[in-house]
Amino acid sequence: MRPRPISQRIVLLLVAGGVVLPITVCVVLGLGRLLAAMGDAEPGRVVDWIAAAFGVLWLVDVVCLILVLAINSLGEPDEPPEGE
Repeated sequence: MRPRPISQRIVLLLVAGGVVLPITVCVVLGLGRLLAAMGDAEPGRVVDWIAAAFGVLWLVDVVCLILVLAINSLGEPDEPPEGE
């Protein structure tokens, strides 16, 4: 059996990023809204931009995860294992 083209560690990191980044976006966006509601408009906007950057990072992570899983599925042999 051939090894997969992309390491399972990379797949695990991408999956972890896909789970953690949306939570981070929500928390940072909530902080930005809280700052804006307290009258700190400028810091609120800065934190909103940071949340947007995390959102873009999450989208890149999801696209990379889809591509990695597709590459790994293409790397699997089509024939069944020899023991069967």
